[in-house]
Amino acid sequence: MKAIKKLAKVEKDKSITIKLLPFKPGSKVEVIVFPAGKEEDVFSFMDKVVKEKKIAPMSLKQIEKIVHESRAVK
Repeated sequence: MKAIKKLAKVEKDKSITIKLLPFKPGSKVEVIVFPAGKEEDVFSFMDKVVKEKKIAPMSLKQIEKIVHESRAVK
């Protein structure tokens, strides 16, 4: 599942509205809200690390294989 990042402004009644989401009407979604700031979010940070280190994209199956292999080493 891909995360969607939206920047929203809190209204006077302390609510926000998020429009144009790529989900079907009636879909359940999880919403996590935190203040925007100058700090870099984890997604941007990891994108930068991957590009700087030239890490090749991997599938979940490839990552799973690495995890299982590393757990088997004693």
